[in-house]
Amino acid sequence: MINTRKARWSTAEALVASFQFRTGMSGDRMAILGTVWQKELGHLSRHLELVGFRNGFIYVKPRSAAAAQELQLSSAGMVKSLNKYFSRAWIKGIKIATR
Repeated sequence: MINTRKARWSTAEALVASFQFRTGMSGDRMAILGTVWQKELGHLSRHLELVGFRNGFIYVKPRSAAAAQELQLSSAGMVKSLNKYFSRAWIKGIKIATR
């Protein structure tokens, strides 16, 4: 019996294609997002760690309570400034990661 779980992805290309299909986004967007995150947030990016993306929301882990509050106060502006780097606005919002 063939292990279907192992046989699903045989190459890196197949893995990337599967990721793009499941999330509806390209790997290029995530690479650009990491760079743009640091550029747009400046010194605040050192206090907010990008941990993931799901259903249009960026999940961020704040390193302090002050950083969490700053994130809540300015998240709408952050989303707008991040989306301007992409041809289509795909970031709906920013949420605080619970894990």
